[in-house]
Amino acid sequence: MKSETIAALSIFSIALILIGCTGPGQVFFPGVPNPPVSESGGLKSFSNWGEVSEFLKASQYGSYYGGYYGRGMLVDMIALPSMANAKAGAMEEAGSQATDYSSTNIQVEGVDEADIVKNDGKYIYAVPQDNGYYYGNGETSSIVILDAYPAEKMKLISEIGVEGNVQEIFVYKDKLAAFGNDYGQDKYVMEETQGAAGSQQKIACVDCGMPSPYYNYNIAFMKVYDISDRENPKLEKTYEVKGSYVQSRMIGGKVYSIFQDGADYRYPMPLYAVDGVQKEIAPTEVKYFDWPDQSYNYDTFIGVDLDNLAKEESRKIVLMGYSQNVYVSQENMYITYTRYDSYYPMWEPYDQVYYKYFDEATKKKIADIDASEKSEWVKERLKVGVANEFLQRTVYNESSGLIEKATSLILQQEFNSKAESIAQRPWQQSERTVINKIALDNSFTYVAKGEVPGRALNQFSMDESGDYFRIATTVGQVSRGMMPTEQASSNNVYVLDGSLETVGSLEGLARGETIYSARFMGERLYLVTFKKIDPFFVINLSDPKNPKLEGKLKIPGYSDYLHIYDENHVIGLGKGAVAAEQGDFAWYQGVKLSLFDVSDISNPKEVAKYEIGDRGTDSYALQDHKAFLFSKRKNLLVIPITLAEIDESKYSSPLPASAYGDFTFQGAYVFSLTPQDGFTLRGRITHADEEELAKSGEYYWSNSNVKRSLYMDNYLYTVSDRFVKANGLGSLEEISSVQIAEQSPNPYWE
Repeated sequence: MKSETIAALSIFSIALILIGCTGPGQVFFPGVPNPPVSESGGLKSFSNWGEVSEFLKASQYGSYYGGYYGRGMLVDMIALPSMANAKAGAMEEAGSQATDYSSTNIQVEGVDEADIVKNDGKYIYAVPQDNGYYYGNGETSSIVILDAYPAEKMKLISEIGVEGNVQEIFVYKDKLAAFGNDYGQDKYVMEETQGAAGSQQKIACVDCGMPSPYYNYNIAFMKVYDISDRENPKLEKTYEVKGSYVQSRMIGGKVYSIFQDGADYRYPMPLYAVDGVQKEIAPTEVKYFDWPDQSYNYDTFIGVDLDNLAKEESRKIVLMGYSQNVYVSQENMYITYTRYDSYYPMWEPYDQVYYKYFDEATKKKIADIDASEKSEWVKERLKVGVANEFLQRTVYNESSGLIEKATSLILQQEFNSKAESIAQRPWQQSERTVINKIALDNSFTYVAKGEVPGRALNQFSMDESGDYFRIATTVGQVSRGMMPTEQASSNNVYVLDGSLETVGSLEGLARGETIYSARFMGERLYLVTFKKIDPFFVINLSDPKNPKLEGKLKIPGYSDYLHIYDENHVIGLGKGAVAAEQGDFAWYQGVKLSLFDVSDISNPKEVAKYEIGDRGTDSYALQDHKAFLFSKRKNLLVIPITLAEIDESKYSSPLPASAYGDFTFQGAYVFSLTPQDGFTLRGRITHADEEELAKSGEYYWSNSNVKRSLYMDNYLYTVSDRFVKANGLGSLEEISSVQIAEQSPNPYWE
């Protein structure tokens, strides 16, 4: 009997496996491209929430917010308007302010980026992160303000307690904008009510499979404080969005922020509140492309003028795939995500094998879908959903008699054969970066959507120059010597016009490798790829329609971040590497600084380098460019380093390239840098005490880790989650130190 039950279930189970389905109406065929859909009409709008729900039901496949994984996370949308309520002086000594002070290391001039540390030449504003350990439950994070200039008198003057996890901040004149995430909690409502189109909805947790009567939901926030009196900051405005904070930029006091929340057909209305009062969102506000995608999210764009908080904020909501990278110029915002195309003629095997067994009610549902004005891809997916609902009823309900067990085995084999035959058709697998262009005006005007092959690494893989948008991508996977040549990775550069139509391309760079860093500068692109050695490419973009590879240099190691020194020199920050004796890869080593001379673009040279530590050495600046402090005028380069050094007595000779070092130091490395003299280490600054380092061994963790550095006149300041320290910029002798948080316990210590 057990084997018969398994056989009876197999039709539906195999169908779900073949199409990646997690429930009725949810289908996913990996590795096959979507059908072409006309987008001549541009962004579309929905007329009611029912349309939003149906669109998501047809297109939300493989999303963690839908299907099985989304169950039990439903939201009571009437309770949520109270999500904020549920959690319930001018510069002193006018002459005492630095005339020369650093700002956040940004990508685009005039476009500020939020960070965990800001300064205005007198005050330092810092967000102690406690190394990211935040557990909610009403806990608060903090923003500290220090009167830091002159350094001899540095002191903590105020602390802002914020419910939730503050991630980063902006400071503009007498305003401080803080961004972060929190969560709310409410009871499940075991009923369902559907309001009129555009009204609020209350949706129950039906069969959620969770014993708890409560659910949690994520909230992202932007809080604006009046800091005209630095000793007594006051909350002035709060914006909250259900979901998570993504990124933000500030241009001349105007803050542009992106928030994101998963979209699910069972509760299609996004939520948004100002000062604790929910703002009604009409379905016509939700914009979309009539195109299938995975993991649909609501991207909410909010623009706030810090010079006039009384003015209503600008807002736009776009239904799109999961945003991965953001590039912002002074006029436009570009949001990208990688789409792994996954279309399959889903309905065909159902139509050929099972349709004749459908009952009349199922056939009528399918006929109604065919007669509708929906897009063809929506029709196909909805019909598959109806078919799966029928199969689920007939397979699980033995009394239905619509499909006998013996027949089901034959149909299963026939269905599998049809599906396999279709899968063998010459579909072309595709990995593409989708680019959304939005004008930074009063209404966040959606300008265009474009696509290019491959995936972009980060924001530095993108750039706007005049009327053109440039982007570098990697296609395919890094070869390990086992892949067929045609499947190995390659790297490409594309130039798109103002409508995001591709007008120029350079393809096939560094086959078998992947992009590790990129930096655009005017008519040039500097690109680093890596697998075993580091090719440094110089690409000429002076003719947008004909990008050219001008020169390349191959050296050991790679650069994770590229920084412009001047028009003829580029700084690289990455890791050294030693090629493996066996296998097509390399063992990365310690942190490496390089200076490239690109005055002759056909013959780039590494004119200086500096290697720090052994395998295991790391730097926050490798993952976050805002940890990189450089001033050519001051001949100053500062990076945070977690140093690992190998005790050679632990190894027999020769020392293996895979050997890790023990952690012996954490702090800031301070360099001078010129093309003539290269990198000169001037000294090191640490916030860690000897006991912390002595206990570290192979694992190091501390909230004394230096994460940022800045300068005011001739003072150098270093910032960790526990201290702010000031040192003389010339001698590097410590001048003062202020503790901003208690020491956190090390999870690696017993």
